[in-house]
Amino acid sequence: MHEAGRRTERVPWGAGEEITVYRPTAGRDSEYHLFFDDRGLLIGYIGILYEGLDLAAQRDYTTWLAKQTPTDFLLPAEVSGRAAGLRSGRLYGDQGERVSARAITIPKDERQILYLDSGVLTPYLPLLSPYKPEFLFKIHLPPGAQPRATYGPGDSESRDYIARQHFAKGEVAHFGLCGQKENDAAIEAYLRAIEIGLSEPLYQAEAHHRLGLAYRDKGALSQAAAEMETSLKIRPSIPEVVNHLGKVYSLMGDKTRAAEAFHTAIGLRPNYADAHFNLAEAIEDTQPRRALTAYDNYLAYVENTPGEKERIEKAEKRIEALKKAGK
Repeated sequence: MHEAGRRTERVPWGAGEEITVYRPTAGRDSEYHLFFDDRGLLIGYIGILYEGLDLAAQRDYTTWLAKQTPTDFLLPAEVSGRAAGLRSGRLYGDQGERVSARAITIPKDERQILYLDSGVLTPYLPLLSPYKPEFLFKIHLPPGAQPRATYGPGDSESRDYIARQHFAKGEVAHFGLCGQKENDAAIEAYLRAIEIGLSEPLYQAEAHHRLGLAYRDKGALSQAAAEMETSLKIRPSIPEVVNHLGKVYSLMGDKTRAAEAFHTAIGLRPNYADAHFNLAEAIEDTQPRRALTAYDNYLAYVENTPGEKERIEKAEKRIEALKKAGK
């Protein structure tokens, strides 16, 4: 299994490709799995150091570990019997808006020995984790040995896995995680995920929700509303989706349906500041007193929330204007 020098292997990874690079790292044999989407975009890696790397001299890495809360777990029986002290591992994780990292260490005396680490674009995090048997089994794998075979089709061969790849691709494009937002690419990816078929209702509903947001950002409001309505048929009573649907209705000029949606969102989550603000805007012309209350509620719930300065100022000005108008 451990070969000197460097070599690579390429295999399909669902809709994309996985390239495995075998090479020395810090003088230790290792392998790195690089994952690419169907456009050739690198979306993540998982690295395996067979014999582990003592992190005592890796100050930046140990500083990062110290900021995380680890989860202890028992190693597979095949692994724990390979060397003394191989009983349990620690999984560390840091989920960022754009990139998320994972690390698996095994304590040795007072030191941490790193065996696996990964970095992936956050939307792909549910699909790529070093905490999987095929990676864990390679810890202290004897030279020339092969890891235990996995039975049944690999995850990346299943329709659901491929659909979730497309969903993640849509997230990367929609939120511009690799540059500018790409609405057309996001719409195409979400549609493909829905077409292939997502097995879990949560993903089914969220794919329609995200597709609706992408249509909204493109200005295709009727399509946006239809997708969000479909999302709510699959998973009713999700306040964020109801609120976003209300915003689409408002953009379409249907203030009545918009207000109904915002009321529903607030009923589902009474302290939902965004919905209170949206409700105030929707009913300001027809129900000014209730709009005043909604603005006041927004200010109460949004207090000390980062990024809300502009809307807070707007709400305060609207309250002042409504009061001056004697409404």
